[in-house]
Amino acid sequence: MKTSCLLIALLTSNAFGQASSYVNFVRQNQQGSGVIWDMPVAAVGAAPSALVLGTGGALFQLWTVNQTTAKDYLLDQKLVGAYLPTADIQITTLDPYAGYPRTRVDQPFSVQINVGGLLSGTGLPDAATKVLLEQHIASYATGQSTLDPAVVAANSPLYSGFIATNGPTVLKFAASSLKATDPTKATGEEHFIVHALADGILTQTQIASAHVQVLPIASGSITGIVSGQKIRFQTPTIQLNLNDLYPRSDTYFMLYPGSSVNGVTGTIVAAYPMDRTATQSTIISVNDLDTKLTKDGTYTVALMSQTVYGLELLAPPITFTVSRTLSVNATQVNFSDGSAP
Repeated sequence: MKTSCLLIALLTSNAFGQASSYVNFVRQNQQGSGVIWDMPVAAVGAAPSALVLGTGGALFQLWTVNQTTAKDYLLDQKLVGAYLPTADIQITTLDPYAGYPRTRVDQPFSVQINVGGLLSGTGLPDAATKVLLEQHIASYATGQSTLDPAVVAANSPLYSGFIATNGPTVLKFAASSLKATDPTKATGEEHFIVHALADGILTQTQIASAHVQVLPIASGSITGIVSGQKIRFQTPTIQLNLNDLYPRSDTYFMLYPGSSVNGVTGTIVAAYPMDRTATQSTIISVNDLDTKLTKDGTYTVALMSQTVYGLELLAPPITFTVSRTLSVNATQVNFSDGSAP
């Protein structure tokens, strides 16, 4: 990209430039802004351009001036075009959270890369005709919820490829590329970076970046009661173990009549609403299930979480029976001592 360090060869084979009575300078005329800059130069050699090339490029003129007569002479001129690709990245997920893009490891997301300023034609350097796209992934350590973008970018990319057309390029991902021993618990970040390619003395340069936070799937368990259990008197204390609750979620401990959670209306026994910037794990004790069991019969309890992705079970439902009615069987027996009339 010709933006700041264009090397100007001083073609001063003309005799004017060789005489000690002449002074040479390069005039840089910015075509977009009209700014003019004169830079003294030696008779032979090279020098960086004084100004960054802007939109429209610049006209470079090599002049020599006779110090005795003050007569100036135009020796050579070149019109040099400026090119610097531009890019921006937009990541879209199903989560409408406004802070930054975030998603769950099993959910889809898309990445749109908008590129501009690429040139087309023959004989152009790669830096003028394409940009480099990289995808980097990194997992969170325990207790971590952010990563340093520079550290992520320093690792080898998971994917890299060139974009050679102006306009939008859309990549669709069915799920995150992060890996873990338990795939449902993968968590970390995916970074997408666009680089302008190296050109001459200019090195490869990052011109756009964006990242998406990837969160694990919530899970849980219900302890204190087991499937098939028969409750005769007071229900035991139940413990809810909640793991990796989504930052914006509502978790419910539900009671259903019968042996299924489908097709029936349940009763909320306990609720745990959450609106945070990170996942959370916690333990909840439930002591008042007994107040919901007003008659004998079969019941099912379930642990559920409502997120932007829908209502989902965090653990297998547990079906049990309540049987508190006492049945008394009595037999009447007559005792007689024979004295009755």
